[in-house]
Amino acid sequence: MLSNKSVITGCLLVGLFLIPFAGMAAEITFPVYSYDQEELKAVREWEKTWVGKRIDASNIDAVKEFTPPAMYEIYKNKEKWGDTWFKIVPYRPYEPSKGMVEAINKYGGQAKLGSKGELLNWTAGHPFPNPKDALEVAYNFRNLTYSDSYDSSSNGWLTDGKLKYDTMKTVMRGYFSYFTGRIDTPPVPAVKPNPKDIWFTFVSWQIEPHFGRNTQFFEVKYGDRLRAYDGWIWVPQARRVIRRNTTMRQDASNGGDACAYDNWGWDGAVLENTYKLLGKKEILAPRHVAEGDAAHVPGQCVLQGIPRERANCYLIEASNKDPFFIYSKMYWYIDVENYAMSYSERYDRQGRLWKIVSSPVNEGTGYEGAEIYYTFLGGAIDLERTHSTMMFSEGEYGIPLKPSIFTLNYVQQRGY
Repeated sequence: MLSNKSVITGCLLVGLFLIPFAGMAAEITFPVYSYDQEELKAVREWEKTWVGKRIDASNIDAVKEFTPPAMYEIYKNKEKWGDTWFKIVPYRPYEPSKGMVEAINKYGGQAKLGSKGELLNWTAGHPFPNPKDALEVAYNFRNLTYSDSYDSSSNGWLTDGKLKYDTMKTVMRGYFSYFTGRIDTPPVPAVKPNPKDIWFTFVSWQIEPHFGRNTQFFEVKYGDRLRAYDGWIWVPQARRVIRRNTTMRQDASNGGDACAYDNWGWDGAVLENTYKLLGKKEILAPRHVAEGDAAHVPGQCVLQGIPRERANCYLIEASNKDPFFIYSKMYWYIDVENYAMSYSERYDRQGRLWKIVSSPVNEGTGYEGAEIYYTFLGGAIDLERTHSTMMFSEGEYGIPLKPSIFTLNYVQQRGY
């Protein structure tokens, strides 16, 4: 039997493989790549000129066609954003883990949408390996598991781009676990027993800034995609747990530029929005961004030196169904290979472009060496205030975490 890496290399040379399913007329193409053979040849020719180049205000016009509009304006406008730059690296396909391949083989093609657009009959892997519309792409994005369970530590800065200084540093730590949809870390595909029908949950706590130290956030999301999330906050000053309502998820965290909905690009229920698939857009995406590849310069809102490679994304317009929601609309750039949200533009209630949310993706190692990918840095840039919040994360991926961690009792005990 070919290894996962052998299969993928073969796909690039001879085409994608088809997975037939008993009793089904349709076949699933998996993995899916940004380019076919002829397209990849053209990309490689282009790369002969551009790989290794430092892109800044002086030459970004030459790659404008691959640069989302708001990102182009930031790198072009030195007077407002400073001397910002990134570098171009060769395109590399993402390799799905062995667990993902097995999940697609076993469960691919079974998921479907209910009468209200809710996700049904999904077990693990991408619900829709060959999505037909924006809603199916959105479900693929929201069901990424980033190694299934992990321990994460994040360090970040709040930066005032007008006055050119960092206003404060923020440090967070947390445990994250998917109870269902697991593909790499035992138990696969689900934690059992699971009487509360938990899909995803996390406990995180603040270390810096000092005025919010040990504030804890506990959130539970359910297998029933029509059910609202549950959330709680441990308030150390009051030594009490309070319920976190949905409106509070729209509030900026620690005075920064991102709210709970901005995590991973979008951390809300899929059905909170309506979607339009605007097609595929080839951009210089922040993929395979490893630790040390990007640097924070005090007083600058943009990370310097981020490696970017040409790749195709699904371009989706997402509009919240609540007319009073923090964003009137969003443009999502969803990677066609791994369904991570590489980049997003967000508009305020008056229809003005307000924020950029970026979530560079890195490859890593999960349970027993599984090849996984995860978002290890990212942030939000407030275009109106010339302000930003940037975070770097590190952690252990694919680690078994006890279900007892994800309880109110655990949160209270940590508080005391």
